[in-house]
Amino acid sequence: MRLSAIIVSAITVMLSLVSSCSESNASKDTESAVYPDTSSLSYQAWKMRNDGEPSEKFIAKQIEAVEQMRRGESNNDPVEVLEQMGFFYNVIGDYASSIRYYKEAEDSLRAKPISARDEGAIQLFADIGSLYALLGITETALEYSDSAIAESKRQNGLMLSDVYRFRADIYQLEYEVDSASHCYDMALEAINNGPTRADKDVLRAMVLGEKAYLMLVAYADNPDSVAWSVRTLEQVVDYDEIDPSNRYFSLGYGYTLQGRPDKGLPLMRKAREEFKEQGDIELLNAANGVLMKAYAGNGMYHEMAELFPEYEQVADSFLRVEKANALIGAIVKHDLKTAEDRNTILALQLEVERDESFLFYSIGSLILVSLVLCSIILLLRNRLLNQKRIMQERELLNLNQSNTLLTERVDTLEKDLSAGMNSNSTILSSPQLITGQEEGKFRRAFNVLYPKFIPSLKQEFPALSSNDELLCMLLYLKHTTEEISVYLGISRPSVNSARYRLRTKFKLPKSEDLDTFLTSRPG
Repeated sequence: MRLSAIIVSAITVMLSLVSSCSESNASKDTESAVYPDTSSLSYQAWKMRNDGEPSEKFIAKQIEAVEQMRRGESNNDPVEVLEQMGFFYNVIGDYASSIRYYKEAEDSLRAKPISARDEGAIQLFADIGSLYALLGITETALEYSDSAIAESKRQNGLMLSDVYRFRADIYQLEYEVDSASHCYDMALEAINNGPTRADKDVLRAMVLGEKAYLMLVAYADNPDSVAWSVRTLEQVVDYDEIDPSNRYFSLGYGYTLQGRPDKGLPLMRKAREEFKEQGDIELLNAANGVLMKAYAGNGMYHEMAELFPEYEQVADSFLRVEKANALIGAIVKHDLKTAEDRNTILALQLEVERDESFLFYSIGSLILVSLVLCSIILLLRNRLLNQKRIMQERELLNLNQSNTLLTERVDTLEKDLSAGMNSNSTILSSPQLITGQEEGKFRRAFNVLYPKFIPSLKQEFPALSSNDELLCMLLYLKHTTEEISVYLGISRPSVNSARYRLRTKFKLPKSEDLDTFLTSRPG
């Protein structure tokens, strides 16, 4: 498979792996009777995410829902509350937290009778499978996908098309084109012949669109395959419930493969800018790679030169994300291996207990039989000792592996913490205009290094404005009037006026220095 095909495949798969099942979304969006805003924190968190609220807000709301559920103060299904918490962390890329909540949701699910399970079980198995696939643990991902399919069929095919789409994503990450294509065909069959909660035309368009991407990236050198993919994408690209940026980018790529760069490149560039606005570094990195190759194929070397600095910068950032994901994947694989070894040890312990019971029973009986059977007893005891020795050796090996992994994790966290502190100090010490996003970065950096300063100041002087807070921060950092004017984008006289207004709000006597008053406060 060519590099450009691999990159576009990554674009389509990454969006699918972090999405919730479409039929489940359709039901959640119409469930105000089940999840009214006044009673369900979990529904409020879901609505905040759909309304485009920052991730910090809807995650904080979902954490409240989890705590409420654990206190026994919620009527919501614990499986659904925990699964949604895991899904939110999956969306923002905190895979370690995502797995932790998914596992807790799975434990709650397994405590239920199978007959009491609903669509939440399907959603949970599908999402866990998708996350393991993203972390490169394909075998486990397929096992969870099998569970999702079995659960869907037990519930009369509910969400079956979405489950097959998720399974296609797993195969697509492994470049198993035939298996992925078969899954898309099974999804279409489920839509045509089974029950769905979402609109069948929308679901059908979604599946056809994803299959078109697969054909486009797998058979980019086949004109007939490219033509079919382009026709299909043109038919489904404007469906409201399908992500338009991703579809338009792939459609533009199809046009360039057909030798129509004048029609394809504008679509790809527009979609790339939307990926950039979304802040999705994985999609942006993949899109930059495809565009660079398209420019090269069409002799657009000036455009390549313009894009190259950003392409290199985003690629470096994406590489760091990939390394972090690889570490998480290694930890998860280790945890799975540890769990398997633990189960093996438990099985051996049970076998030992059974053998010991049999041994003690035999001793009482064999005393009356003969000396020949005594030799059998000695052999059994040797067998038990060997099994215990094996268990002890395995436990020691697991402890050594765990200690090694924990040491690596501590080193990684210490490096990340050091890098974060150095970055925050640079932001606070380099005079630059702080407006918009830069103000947010400045505030976050200041609060990391001096977490007590603003809360204590606001508690004592609640009437302080946002600009007053910024000025107090800059004075606490001992910046000069000239530096403060650069930070706030105002003149030196305006800085002095602002200082005077602060003295008035603090009700400071003339004998007390404003700078001394602020720098003496707890940070």
